[in-house]
Amino acid sequence: MEDDIQIKTERFTLRPLTPGDGDQVVELLDDIEVARWLTVVPHPYTRRDFDGFLDYLTTTNPFGGLAVDNGNEVLGVVGIDPTLGFWLGRKHHGRGVMREAASALISHVFETTDLDQIGSGHFPENHASRAVLTGLGFRDTGKTENAHCVSRDCDEILIKLSLSRADWEARQR
Repeated sequence: MEDDIQIKTERFTLRPLTPGDGDQVVELLDDIEVARWLTVVPHPYTRRDFDGFLDYLTTTNPFGGLAVDNGNEVLGVVGIDPTLGFWLGRKHHGRGVMREAASALISHVFETTDLDQIGSGHFPENHASRAVLTGLGFRDTGKTENAHCVSRDCDEILIKLSLSRADWEARQR
């Protein structure tokens, strides 16, 4: 992972996660109301889980998981691998944080890579994530897939969405 990635927004910096972020990330993700909407996050979420995720990121692309940092703390994580994934600590919900962060990352990825499409998905009851995705221009693909939710130990339908480079660029004009 490239350690020098810094994507600035009006309120936040997107940057690589570091071992020093572990305690904050564990505190935020060890909340079933956050973990329940994610496929691969266990509950309880431990430091060992964070360390494993950090190790995983070092073997993926540089946009796989970036801290959303307000200068004082990590608020959540956003990444594209090439599927957009994100989560936000519950105390930061409802403030437009993830829409701002994801928008900046999408712009950066489309400007610096040859990726032509970004996929994403959400569980049917996750209206907040759907609002973020559709607000960014993602469209339903008409497809679903079964996904295992580790924190709830159940299989659930994942609604698939996608965003093309052409649609993104048209929205930016």
